Amino acid sequence: MKNMANNTLEQILNVEAKDGPFGQSDSVLEQTLRDFIMLQSTLMSVGTKVVGVRTVPWLTFKWFTGVEGTFTYPLDDNAIVEPTKQLTENYEVTLRKGMGRCTFLDSVALRGESFETLDRQQMAIIQNRASVIDNHLLTTLLGGAGKTVAVGGGTAKWNGGSAADPEQNILDALDQIFTHGRVSGDEGVALILPTLCRGTMLNTQLFGNVILSLQQHLSNIANITVYYSRDFGDGAGGVGTTGALGNHGLMLIPGSTTAEFLQYNGPGFQETELTRIPGVGHDWLLTSYFGSVIHEHQDAGNAAGSGKNNRIVKLTDIIA
Repeated sequence: MKNMANNTLEQILNVEAKDGPFGQSDSVLEQTLRDFIMLQSTLMSVGTKVVGVRTVPWLTFKWFTGVEGTFTYPLDDNAIVEPTKQLTENYEVTLRKGMGRCTFLDSVALRGESFETLDRQQMAIIQNRASVIDNHLLTTLLGGAGKTVAVGGGTAKWNGGSAADPEQNILDALDQIFTHGRVSGDEGVALILPTLCRGTMLNTQLFGNVILSLQQHLSNIANITVYYSRDFGDGAGGVGTTGALGNHGLMLIPGSTTAEFLQYNGPGFQETELTRIPGVGHDWLLTSYFGSVIHEHQDAGNAAGSGKNNRIVKLTDIIA
């Protein structure tokens, strides 16, 4: 087997034809490439930038949480408080199986085509896996929004509506989070929008004595980071195909306290498999188990509904 200790990352990723699946000596190189691409497919996702991401050795898990935590002050020196109830509420997650597969034909190598052609088959699966992860996460986050800000009907749309006021809508959503969510008050905020809103967010205007885009202005005053997704649309009008966001936007406090994306990385299965098909070529299989969870905060008086979190706000009908 080749010694890869002195290889650069560029050398590892630039697999030549002789280093492809038809050569048995480079299995470590090939596995390194596949693992790198699997990691890259996770990084391609917008959703994984705003939730906690970790690997786990289980397929199902249940979280237990107290309904309320209390601290009483002042107390008499000889007084004692009642204990906070534990394990009174619970919620769980189940990781589901996903799979992509392609075949590398012997005839491709016989025609003298490079493994760059074959790598594109793999990359197409990897890119689609990233899209599936994104759709799953955005759907989960949208369904887990504890609060809603209604942008309005008629022409009050961000993509060209004359009555639209994106800045006020975003500030209203901020108020919802910092009034009802379990927050300290100085967290950064993530805003996920359909790409159709990008022109609105980047259009420059005068704020005070400075010309800024709305996106720059919001970053300055409220530490808001904006992300854009093409996974939107309700299939009607000129919006496009049906997508996870629909016609809506999402605002949330990013991080694992709000939601998590979980991938299985334990014993019992092989993520990538390369199998010889006699007389045909090689079969390449990519398998992964993943899922996501919205962490429920059952604060008394400000409790979100089941499966929801008040650190997430849905902005409804922002595009036409």
